[in-house]
Amino acid sequence: MSQLLSANKMDKIFIMYNQIDLDITYIVNPNESGNFLTIDELEQFAPTVVEKLQLLKAGLGDNKDGETPMLGWQSLPEEITKEHLDEICQVTSELSGKIDAFVSLGIGGSYLGIEATIKALSHSFQNQLTREQRNGTPEIYFLGQNTDPDYLNDTLDLLQGKRIGVNVISKSGTTTETAIAFRILRNLLEEKFGDKAAELIIATTDKNKGALRELTNQKGYRSFIVPDNVGGRFSVLTDVGLVGLAMAGIDTHEFVAGFRFMKKRTDTEEFWDNPAMVHAAVRHLAHQKEKKIEVVATNSAAIYQLTRWMEQIFPESEGHDGFGMWVSPSMYSEKLHANGQMVQDGERNLLETFLRLVECERDMAIPVDSENADGLNYLPDSNKTMNSINQLVIDGPAYAHFIGGVPNMTINIPRRNAFNLGQFYYMMERSVAISGYLAGHNPFIQPGVEAYKQAMFSLAGKPGFEKKQQEITEALAGLARKII
Repeated sequence: MSQLLSANKMDKIFIMYNQIDLDITYIVNPNESGNFLTIDELEQFAPTVVEKLQLLKAGLGDNKDGETPMLGWQSLPEEITKEHLDEICQVTSELSGKIDAFVSLGIGGSYLGIEATIKALSHSFQNQLTREQRNGTPEIYFLGQNTDPDYLNDTLDLLQGKRIGVNVISKSGTTTETAIAFRILRNLLEEKFGDKAAELIIATTDKNKGALRELTNQKGYRSFIVPDNVGGRFSVLTDVGLVGLAMAGIDTHEFVAGFRFMKKRTDTEEFWDNPAMVHAAVRHLAHQKEKKIEVVATNSAAIYQLTRWMEQIFPESEGHDGFGMWVSPSMYSEKLHANGQMVQDGERNLLETFLRLVECERDMAIPVDSENADGLNYLPDSNKTMNSINQLVIDGPAYAHFIGGVPNMTINIPRRNAFNLGQFYYMMERSVAISGYLAGHNPFIQPGVEAYKQAMFSLAGKPGFEKKQQEITEALAGLARKII
């Protein structure tokens, strides 16, 4: 798979059957253009979208964090070398042989993409399988993404008696949630192994500076780099994501090939040939028609985590100055029995996006029952399988919600493989970058996220935040507290 994009016949056949597509059939409705879109509206808006893509490709526009343009993700698929991927695989393979369980420490972009990819490409209960059934990979756990002590202790209970390896992912080394988890795990490893604990720790951090870089140099951890010009939510193809994916046995060469393929598709300035431009245009125009919530629903438990990745990349990139849609991840048909009524008949402030997994790994026949008390024999009688029904979990709601006034589009993912996930991530990254430019703001910074950190630091008594702590204390004292 590492030579996936070479020009031989088998590769062309593979690519032909592994191309993500975007279906906007239920977005356009010329009979109700006030709630839906029309082809004419998209055609008229297309030149503006093309202009924003041109700015991105040229490295122009509002894209800096401080003095650094945050566009490194754009060219990354072409810049990653086979040698670098091989180096990552060598380090993770060596560590894998020494451990039973691997703990990835990170939050936000240093967590969601890794977990989503591993979940999408692994057994649903991967850690409960034997090592042989996992193809020799260790168990994979995640910490540092929240501060819940029960969750932390429960995870540590599972790790008791196991040989543990750690990858701590933090550019600064001072991100509260991740740094606390690392301090706890580092202490456990050092108490047990002393100086040799360093052999079980990988640090993915800044190349030159920061608390974690200093500790890494001091302790002699093997390290990988968090690049300066790629933001966290765009970082799944950097060392931030690749180390964990390699440890889980994901084919990183194929993963890169998927990114590379979608980059080529989304470099085109022909509007209708570029799924990222069409996706961005649809969402922007839908927002102008008062769509405030995007329900992102999938029919696959394996790729449900992709909807959670979207829950970060879109709101964090778009949520500036009153702009942006709230992303609501959903697993269908489960959520159809929960908030399906609201989607069908509630306020028409919704856009719906389906992530359809077209082909499952292991289909299952529906048995014939001689008594047919449940009335389901019509399914096996018409050769319907579980995957047939699972496709209807998209088809049925898509049509019913369209008729009910909810514009919806479908991203079709042919099957679960690293190539398709690479395509998906790059398409969404390009789309959200265009979306930010269309909205007139920088989609690569997140100033609002800093507000909660400032409040937490102040309330926790962090040195240097005394003035802010005093401001909060006085503000709280002035509130009329009412606890029922």
